Amino acid sequence: MKIDFHTHPVLIQEMVDKYPNYARMAREVFQIGNNFQPLETFHLQMDVAGIDRAVLLPIDCERARGDAVSSNEQVAELCSISSRFIGFASVDPLKDGAAKELEHAVKKMGMKGLKLDPTLQDFELRDSNVYALYEAAAGLNIPVLVHTGMSWAPSTLIERGHPMLLEEAIARYPMLNFVLAHWGWPWVWEATALALKYPNVYLDTSCLYYDSPKEFYQFVFSKQIPTTVLERSLRNRMVFGSNYPRVEIKNMVHALGTLALTEGCLNKIFDENPRRLLGLN
Repeated sequence: MKIDFHTHPVLIQEMVDKYPNYARMAREVFQIGNNFQPLETFHLQMDVAGIDRAVLLPIDCERARGDAVSSNEQVAELCSISSRFIGFASVDPLKDGAAKELEHAVKKMGMKGLKLDPTLQDFELRDSNVYALYEAAAGLNIPVLVHTGMSWAPSTLIERGHPMLLEEAIARYPMLNFVLAHWGWPWVWEATALALKYPNVYLDTSCLYYDSPKEFYQFVFSKQIPTTVLERSLRNRMVFGSNYPRVEIKNMVHALGTLALTEGCLNKIFDENPRRLLGLN
């Protein structure tokens, strides 16, 4: 099995037709200009890339941005349509009853993880309210995927995504698995250091902010971070993420394949590590 651990269901035409605010959130908040596409296009993207299943990530930014960039309900709806999708929940940690909302999303809606974005959701990673949500996630035995690194979204502060802001929580909740999205770029060494030190830290490969996927990966994962660090020290702590639809999945799969990684390491990135995080057999 090959799993894409980082996708956003923001360009689905069926959602545009059904939900009045869906298109505005995709365009004005998420800042994506690609054409809206039928749901089948998402499946075709996965097929061409050789991806079997994809994690769908919503962003509950109603307090900060007026609505969600894909809601938990919309993600649950898509998962009910296609068994190839794995839904995560997003909850605003500053909202009253956030922990109960997460529990409902997991136990009643079937969500398999929690997605947080301190930039779009407009909160500080060290806020005590976020720690309460971490405790809830730990009790539910689900992973937490946190946006780290660069954010293109307007009126957001890049520094809120600095991976080192997570270290205290990572140390406090050793049984809670944290996935640092985008490898924390441009703070890739800080993100790498966290994964090297803490066994509950994973990194997803969805870091692409300039050049082609191949050129970017060749630079980040050879000149910035030696490829041998991935192969020898992080092989059990990485998951593949494309950040689709900002980037075509097949291009990210191909870029990862150009690195000097063994088949065994790639199998862990695409299959073993994400299945372990998601509790899949």
